[in-house]
Amino acid sequence: MGYWGELKSWVLRDPAKLIRYLVLFVCSIVVIVQLYECFSKLSDPPISTHSYYNVNETIEMPAITICREPPYKEDTLTNLSNGGCPHPKYATCWMNYPYDELPLEEFFMNSTFEQDQTFYSYGLNGDPINVDIDSSLHFYMGRCYTLRPKIAMKRVSKQVGYSIVLEHNLFQSLSDIDLISGAGWHVFIHDKRENFTEINMKGSGRVEYVFVNIREEIEVKLQSQIFSNVEKRDEACSTQDGYSDLKCGEVCIWKDLTDEVNCSGPWMHDIDQEPCSNSDSMRTLISDYRAVYEGDDDYNCNCLQPCESRIYTTYIQSRKTFDQPEPRTLIYIYYTTKLISQMIEERPSYDTTQFIADVGGSLGFLLGLSVLGLIGILEHLTLFFCGDCIKRLQQKNEKRAQAENSEDAHSQSSDETLDVDSVYIVDKETLNKY
Repeated sequence: MGYWGELKSWVLRDPAKLIRYLVLFVCSIVVIVQLYECFSKLSDPPISTHSYYNVNETIEMPAITICREPPYKEDTLTNLSNGGCPHPKYATCWMNYPYDELPLEEFFMNSTFEQDQTFYSYGLNGDPINVDIDSSLHFYMGRCYTLRPKIAMKRVSKQVGYSIVLEHNLFQSLSDIDLISGAGWHVFIHDKRENFTEINMKGSGRVEYVFVNIREEIEVKLQSQIFSNVEKRDEACSTQDGYSDLKCGEVCIWKDLTDEVNCSGPWMHDIDQEPCSNSDSMRTLISDYRAVYEGDDDYNCNCLQPCESRIYTTYIQSRKTFDQPEPRTLIYIYYTTKLISQMIEERPSYDTTQFIADVGGSLGFLLGLSVLGLIGILEHLTLFFCGDCIKRLQQKNEKRAQAENSEDAHSQSSDETLDVDSVYIVDKETLNKY
């Protein structure tokens, strides 16, 4: 009859059993796929973002970094190269520089402005004791000063925010210095945990920037958002106190540049390279640094993002002339409400409880009543559409089986008749002998 014939007979003998097997096989495949997805989500859970508002009891003020424009003292640069050095970025500043007589760090410190040459007064809640102030040296921005709050504020108003009076040195420029925004102040508003960096600050979305002119009074209103990120398997973040990804990126760029020329500049802190000691190396370093500063390409430094960051949004409330005979600028930075901060938080949207529920649901799909009901429905549909065909085949098989049984019975009857005749003949011969 052959393999396919036997398979066909088995199917036709009990088609409901075949349907059960097929449904069980399909359901098993579905359950295996679902279980694989459950384990995958448990090991690498999906992240959902939640946004809500939070009324603060205390208010965290941002850090304020202030850089002068122009950043360098013109008279110091003029004495260096007989009027041919409007900014250290130009090659004329370094062609005749006395490297053996004047250390580079001393030159940069002498050519930038001290704190008392920058601030006329400053304070938070009307008191300078509430502010920490430190300086940082940069190539393009010169010496910048960062004010960080020492206390959290409990009230909101113009009087309890930052109040800063800056003092400029007006002069009639004798050079063709390239002042893009004119004389004034660059004001950067950022998280107090971040360090100011002139390279990465340009592309950072976590820094607000305002330029303030000389003899200008400006009022800046603050709003803030807090972003809380979840550390993922393929995207880590840092919870370390005092960590700054902007500073990490800047140090990474410094290291790459100094490795190329085997020397460093005085604004490159924490770099284990000797200062440049000749015109060629210094000009090469500045040229490479300028390409990075003015370029749009991002360095791949593998610096971790902070797990929590605060972003400040500024609104100019007022901007008017500061009526003073001296070249001074007045800046107010404050909140206008008992702050309602928008919290944007990432959370894992899959945990052990959901995993157990999904596994139970998948196994219930395989073993539950719904599958048995599906099998019954498929059986009835099969009998409804194929019942006549199956019945005819079954009747045909029954007739074939009955015919085979009749032949077997007739053959058995013939054998019994033969045996009786044989016995009769044997008995008759026996009687004749007697």
